[in-house]
Amino acid sequence: MYIFAITVFVDICANMDKLSVATDDGCVYAGIVVVIFKTMNYQIRRAKITRLIEEALKCADDLSEFTNVVHAKIVKDIIERCHMRNKVIFYGFGVLGCLLGIALLFFSPMKNGLPIRATYPFNMTISPWHEIGISIESCAVCAGVMAIVSIDSITILICSMITMEFDILSVNFENCGKEIARDVSKRGYSTAVCVSSRLPGGNERVCDKNIARDDERRTGNTFVHRYKTCIRFHQRLVSMTNDYNETYSSSMCVQMLSSTSIICLTGFQAVVVGGQSSDVIKFGIFLNAAISQLLYICWVGNELSYSSSVLDKSQWFSGWNDERSTDIVQVFALSTMFARQSIELKAGTFYILSLQTFIAIVRRSYSVYTLLNNIHSENS
Repeated sequence: MYIFAITVFVDICANMDKLSVATDDGCVYAGIVVVIFKTMNYQIRRAKITRLIEEALKCADDLSEFTNVVHAKIVKDIIERCHMRNKVIFYGFGVLGCLLGIALLFFSPMKNGLPIRATYPFNMTISPWHEIGISIESCAVCAGVMAIVSIDSITILICSMITMEFDILSVNFENCGKEIARDVSKRGYSTAVCVSSRLPGGNERVCDKNIARDDERRTGNTFVHRYKTCIRFHQRLVSMTNDYNETYSSSMCVQMLSSTSIICLTGFQAVVVGGQSSDVIKFGIFLNAAISQLLYICWVGNELSYSSSVLDKSQWFSGWNDERSTDIVQVFALSTMFARQSIELKAGTFYILSLQTFIAIVRRSYSVYTLLNNIHSENS
C-alpha cells in the first residue's frame, strides 16, 4: 500500500496542469491515505484499543447483572436493536468494499496496461514490470478494502456498544424507585398484611413491612444504593467515551477530510469528466462508498449523543422525590449536573460526529465541486 500510494502521488504531481487526471488520481489517493493512517493508528494504539474493548464488554456484563429481571425484556430489546444495527453496518461496509474493489480492478479503463493510474520508475508496458505493477495495485486495493472494512467495523462496534450501555443505564435510572416494590411483590410480601409468629412468651405480630425492609438492607436493594450504583456506571461510560475520543479522534478527522475530498473529486469526475461508461460506474461506486461511510460514522455518533442526553430525564423520573433520605437531594442535584454535560464523538478539533455534520460536509463538498467545475470550464 505504501508503494502504491507513492506512485499515485507522483502521478498527481506530474499531472497538476491536467485537472481531469489530477482529480482521477486524487480519488484513489484520498482513499488509500485514510486506510494507511487508520492501520498505523491501530498498530500504535493496539494495547489501548484492546483495553477499551475489554472495558466495554466488562461494563456490559456488569450492567446486565445489575439490571433487575423485571426489566429483562426491555434490555433484551435494546440489545437486539444494537445487534441489528451492527449487522446492517458490517454487511453494508462489506458489500460496498467488494463493489469498490471490483470496480477499481475490473471496470476501470486501463492506463498503460494497469487498472489504476500511477507513475513507476520503470516501463510498465513490458514484462516483467507489467506483471509487477498489476500485482502491486491488486494487492494494495484488496488489502486496503479488507483493512478499511475490518477497522471501521471494529471502530463503530465499540461506539455502538457504548451507546447500548447508555440506553440500558437509562432504563436502570428510570426504575430505581420501582425496583424495591417489584422485588417485594415478587417475594410475596405485602405491606398491608401482617402475620403471626409463635415466639417465646406469647403471640407477637410481625409486620411484613419490617421483613421487606430487612431484606432490602440485606440485598442492598435500596433506592440510594441503586441510584449511586447507576451514577458509578455513568462515570465509567463517560470515561470510556473520553478514551474512545482520545484513541479515534485523529482517525475520524482524517476520515472526514478524506470523505470530503472523495465526494468532491468523484462527483466532478462522474459528472464533468467521465465519458466512458466504465468511468461512470467506477466513480459512482466510489461516491456511494464515501457518502455511506461518512453517513455510518455520523449516524453512530449522533445515536451516542442522543442516548447520553436523555439520562437527566431518566434521573428525574427515577422516583427520587418519594425518598425520605436526607442526602438524596444533594446526590440527585450533582448527578443531574454531571449528566447534562454533552457527550460527543469528535473528529479532531474540527468536527463533531452528528447528522448535522454529515449534512454540512455534503453541502461543503458541493461547493468545492462547483469550484472545480468552473475551473474546468475556464480551462476548456
